[in-house]
Amino acid sequence: MKVLFISSWYPNSTNPLKGIFVKKHAQAIHSAGIEIEVLALSVSYSKKLFEKKINSFEDGDGIKTHIIELNSRFYKLIYIDLFLQFFFLKNYYYKKIKDDFKPDLIHSNVLFPAGILGYRLSKKEKLQHVITEHWSKVDKFMSKSLYASKGKKAYNHAKKVTVVSNYLKKSIAKYFNDESKIEIVPNVVNTDLFFYRKKSPVPGVLIFTCVAHWSNPKRPDLIFNSLENLSKKINKNIILNVVGEGNLLNELKKLNWNYKINYHGNKNAQDLSGLLQSSDYFLHASDIETFSIVIAEALSTGTPVLASNAGAIPELINGQNGFVCNNTLEEWTEGLMKLINKNDFEGKLISEQMKKFNSESIGNQFKILYRS
Repeated sequence: MKVLFISSWYPNSTNPLKGIFVKKHAQAIHSAGIEIEVLALSVSYSKKLFEKKINSFEDGDGIKTHIIELNSRFYKLIYIDLFLQFFFLKNYYYKKIKDDFKPDLIHSNVLFPAGILGYRLSKKEKLQHVITEHWSKVDKFMSKSLYASKGKKAYNHAKKVTVVSNYLKKSIAKYFNDESKIEIVPNVVNTDLFFYRKKSPVPGVLIFTCVAHWSNPKRPDLIFNSLENLSKKINKNIILNVVGEGNLLNELKKLNWNYKINYHGNKNAQDLSGLLQSSDYFLHASDIETFSIVIAEALSTGTPVLASNAGAIPELINGQNGFVCNNTLEEWTEGLMKLINKNDFEGKLISEQMKKFNSESIGNQFKILYRS
């Protein structure tokens, strides 16, 4: 079986981390023995009036990948011009892909714009269409976008629409005539990198780690302030490892805290895994999440979690691997006390429960879906 995998969220020269979770789906599908070719079209800011960059290569996993970058100082206009985007995507497909790679189906990622572009190409080619949804802003799109009707058509003409969580399934189900076509296929966690290693607690010290791109909807203020409250309630030294960058850290960095904070900036996956393995607990505060890979990665290392009761987060946390709390300072402080006072977390068991998110498992789910 041959699958043309279309996405607007995919690593490119402007943003090498963009849509990395979409790329992991492609890798999982490839590893399941499906012949997959990636066609990614991104729109980004540039000081130039207009610039088109094309890069075609075989990635490290052996996946033939085509990246079309449309960069411009007027990038926002290009981003909402689906006719222009489809012109570039369609022309490239017919000139550079179809002769050598004739797909059996098209798999698009995220409704706008790739899901609509993939729908148009699938109609033109008379191919079945699958959409994978990661997007938390579908409601806003459906209520305000000029392309809302096209989005609904793309959803309802797709043979299957996969979502990364039950929360997202419930969120988008109202836009379907037949919601039974929606299936849950989670994001991928690299369990070869994020694995259990027995912890060696430091006497008198509690080590917490948090990871994010620190911009809305993340809530680092809840993490920092609740740890400040905790530091005044217990007779232990607290260390907070903060991984990632973002504007929400700017004001917090200026304040004095009653505990030690290590700002690590961005880390590669291997270094992050090591940091999680050496941490006692992982913290994640956010107003919305459609899955939360960083929580799943932390749990894969056997690290208990305290996180916001928001979006899909409760689907990952079950009381035996951590707790969720509402986004108030009082509840976060109470949650921390509950977390550190639970003495029977079993790290190895926590880690084993996350194997359902490994590449092999997710790849097989897509393989079964394609065959159906």
